[in-house]
Amino acid sequence: MGGGFRLGRLLGIPIFIHSSWFIALWVLSWSLAVAYYPQEFPGLGPSTYWGMGIISALLLFGSVLVHEFGHALTARRYGVRTRNITLFMFGGVAQIAAEPPTANAELAIAAAGPATSYVLAGLFWLLDRVVAGTALGAIIGYLAFINATLATFNLIPGFPLDGGRVLRALLWRRSGDLEQATRIASQSGQVVAVIFIGLGLLQMFRGAFVGGLWLILIGWFLQSAAQAGYQQVVLRQALGGVRVGDIMTRDLHTIDPNLTVEEAITDFFIPLKHGGFPVVYGDRLVGVVTLQDVRGVPAEARRERRVRDVMTPFANLKTVRPTTTAYDAFMRLGQEQIGRLLVVDDGGSLVGIVTRSDLLHAIRLYTEFGPELREEKPAGTR
Repeated sequence: MGGGFRLGRLLGIPIFIHSSWFIALWVLSWSLAVAYYPQEFPGLGPSTYWGMGIISALLLFGSVLVHEFGHALTARRYGVRTRNITLFMFGGVAQIAAEPPTANAELAIAAAGPATSYVLAGLFWLLDRVVAGTALGAIIGYLAFINATLATFNLIPGFPLDGGRVLRALLWRRSGDLEQATRIASQSGQVVAVIFIGLGLLQMFRGAFVGGLWLILIGWFLQSAAQAGYQQVVLRQALGGVRVGDIMTRDLHTIDPNLTVEEAITDFFIPLKHGGFPVVYGDRLVGVVTLQDVRGVPAEARRERRVRDVMTPFANLKTVRPTTTAYDAFMRLGQEQIGRLLVVDDGGSLVGIVTRSDLLHAIRLYTEFGPELREEKPAGTR
């Protein structure tokens, strides 16, 4: 999920805030300050209500973060890494690096988030008994209510909500087919999304424009996420057992770092018509030089400047190992927004390149002929 920034790292997991989070923070703070708290706790000034609204909104997103850590730490128990946790407009998401190994693991990971929120709701409810009747008590009472609501909402059986993942786990445990279970749970999620959109339209027709719009946005998000979640599982099923070494291009044109920029242009860029070349010294990858790099060198300096002076060095390159799964390579291309990855072995030697078109071709082949291809060809061969 792009468009955000890194907040830090907690318990070894990077925390990100998406740009849409600031919109949600403002809308939530405003609605609490001008509507909820004046009605539930009258007699205070506008500045107090705004302070209560902002504090409540921040603590709500803190509760969401704890909810996501419930998922992440449970996933860690089953050996599944969490890439990051991102807070955004509609709450938060823990980016799990792989599908859970078993249906029971999926069930535990999915249920951990709502269970965590119910525990928070109970703790806030107990604390509210101590400070009831004060402004602090109003905030704590709200947090008790909203955490219980968050947990209950997430248990709706529509993928990718936690309830949808619980449904997927139960279907997976019964059938043994993760793809089929995900398809059914995703369809359930799309039905839930349509219901939310319909309720939102009904609210808008009744004059509750803001509330209706919010329900429509939630429905739209759930529908998109349900479709994307199913497609991701199909991709993982198609590419998860395929290694980069199986599909990469091995025969590459490489450039010596000691060539002049002029020699690189006349001997490589013009005749071969590529946009870039790996730079190799001996058998080690040391960088990449692109057409943009050589264009940036003034014509009068091209006879003196060397490729090593204008290339992108190895330390700044995006590389993968031949043993990396094709799925992980595909996801990385999307996350980095690049079109290719250089493939290097453990010693740093260049062994190939894998492009987006290589991966799309593999998706087509392994989706249609996956079982036959895996039976015919040992892993690591072409």
